[in-house]
Amino acid sequence: MPPTLTERLARFIAQADRATMPLGTAQYYVLDWLGSALAGTQTLPGRILLDYAASQPRVDGGCAIAGLPGAFGAESAALANGGLSHIVEMDDLDRASITHPGTVVIPAALAVAQRERASGAQFLRAVIIGYEVLTRVGAAVGKSHYYYFHNTATCGTFGAAAAAAYLPGLNEQQTVWALGNAGTMSAGLWEFNADGAMSKHLHAGRAAQSGVLAADLARRGFSGPRAILEGERGFFAATSRDATPDRVIAGLDPEAPDWRIGGVSIKPHASCRHTHPAVDAALAIRAQMADRIAPADVSRIEIETYQAALDLCDNAAPVTPYQAKFSLHYCVASALVRGHAGLADFLPERIAAPALAPLMAATRLRHSPEFESRYPRQWPSNVTVAFANGRVISQTIDSPKGDPENALSQAELEAKFTQMLDGTPFDPVPWMAFVSELPEAEAVQLPA
Repeated sequence: MPPTLTERLARFIAQADRATMPLGTAQYYVLDWLGSALAGTQTLPGRILLDYAASQPRVDGGCAIAGLPGAFGAESAALANGGLSHIVEMDDLDRASITHPGTVVIPAALAVAQRERASGAQFLRAVIIGYEVLTRVGAAVGKSHYYYFHNTATCGTFGAAAAAAYLPGLNEQQTVWALGNAGTMSAGLWEFNADGAMSKHLHAGRAAQSGVLAADLARRGFSGPRAILEGERGFFAATSRDATPDRVIAGLDPEAPDWRIGGVSIKPHASCRHTHPAVDAALAIRAQMADRIAPADVSRIEIETYQAALDLCDNAAPVTPYQAKFSLHYCVASALVRGHAGLADFLPERIAAPALAPLMAATRLRHSPEFESRYPRQWPSNVTVAFANGRVISQTIDSPKGDPENALSQAELEAKFTQMLDGTPFDPVPWMAFVSELPEAEAVQLPA
C-alpha cells in the first residue's frame, strides 16, 4: 500500500534535521509575530483572552503568555498567544495558501519548546517545519475552501501539530497520528465577518492549541487517521471542490528542501491583507499629488481586484474597527487622505471621521478576470482616482510592500515592531529567559 500524504509529511518531519534550515529567516518571522501578539494585548478581544488565560492554572516551569505574569500550560499558552497575535491584523501572510502561518505555528512551537526545554535552534526548526506543512496543505486545498472556511484556522492545525510533534521527537507513526487528529479538529468559518465578531482571533488560538493537543495525545499512543487529507471522507473531500492533493508533497525533498518560510509576506498595514495592494496603489497616487489630497479633491474612486477580496472587503460603511480593517473603501480612503492605514487609523474615532465618508461613498469595486487568473500566486489590485479638476490617475500593484519581492528590510521590520509596541507595556524577561536558559540561546534574537 503506497504511503498516504500524511505519512509522507510525517516522514519528512522525522527526517528534516538532515537539511540545513534558514534559522535567521525564522528569527525574522518570530520578531514580527511577537510584535503582533503584544499589540493584541491592548485591545478589547485581547483583554478578554487574557482574562480567560489568567483563570487557567499556573505551571512551574511552564509557558509564557504575552501580557501576563507567570507561566501556564502549553495548551493555554498556545491558545492565548495565537489569539492575541491575530487581532490587530499585522501578522504575516502566505499568498499561495491564503494563511497567516506565524499566528498559529509560532505559538504552538513556542509553548512546546518552553515546556520541553528545547534549544533556541530547535524552536526555530520547529517554526520552519510548521510553516512548511501549513503552507503546503493550504496551497493544496483550493480556492473554493476559502469561501466558507478560514484557511488559517483549518490548515493551521496541521502546521501547529507538525511543530508540536517535531520538538519532543515523535516518531513517524506518532506524527501521522498527530497530523490525523489535528485535521479532524480543524475548523473556522467566515460567518464572523458578517458582523465583525471576534471569532477570527479564536480561530488562530484554537488551531495552535489543537495542534499541541494532537501531538501530546499522539505521543501517548492516541491514534489518528492516516489519510486525513485525501481520504474519501477526509479534509479535502469535505471542505473543497477544487483541491489538488498532489501539491502537499510536490518537491518535498528532506535532503534539500526549498523551505517555504521565506516566501511568506509581512504586513506593514493594519488591515486585511486583501486590502494591501489597493492601499499601496492609493499611496502611490497620493505621492503623485505631492502627498496632498483632500476629500473635496476626489470625485470618483474605482478599485479592481480578484473575487476573494470582493467577498471579504466590500463594505462601504464600516462602523467597527474590524469592519474597517475589512473595508477596501475605508482603507483606500485613509491611505489617500492620511497617507497611511496604521494601527491608529482603526480606532473608532478615526473610523467615524466625517471627512472620509464621501470618499467611501464615491468608491466602486470591480472584479478583474486578469487579476483573478493570478490569484493566489499574486494578489494584485488597481486603483483609479478621478479628481474634481478632471485629472485621472491609475495605479496597479502586483507585489505590495511586505511581499518577498518587495520585502521589509530588517530595519523596517524593527520599526514596525516599535510601532506595534507603542504604549504597550513589555516585560522581556519571560521571553529572554526562555532563550537564555537554553544551550543555543544565541540562535534566537528576541527584543531586549
